[in-house]
Amino acid sequence: MCNCNQKRTLYSQEHNANNKGMVKVKRIENSPLVINGDITGRAYVFRGLNEINWVDKRDALSMFEKDGLQLV
Repeated sequence: MCNCNQKRTLYSQEHNANNKGMVKVKRIENSPLVINGDITGRAYVFRGLNEINWVDKRDALSMFEKDGLQLV
């Protein structure tokens, strides 16, 4: 089956102008993790290995003290 809709969704998410001031963070461990941003208070949910989330760059600074996250 064609997965054109999935590719289109991924492309539009990656090139979205609304992601200004955001950075990609990747989970490099296979356990779920929920982190609240120190500055914005947003909850960032990582469900498993290799999941990528857009994170506010102000919150990202404190996240890298935690093991299992990588800036993409």
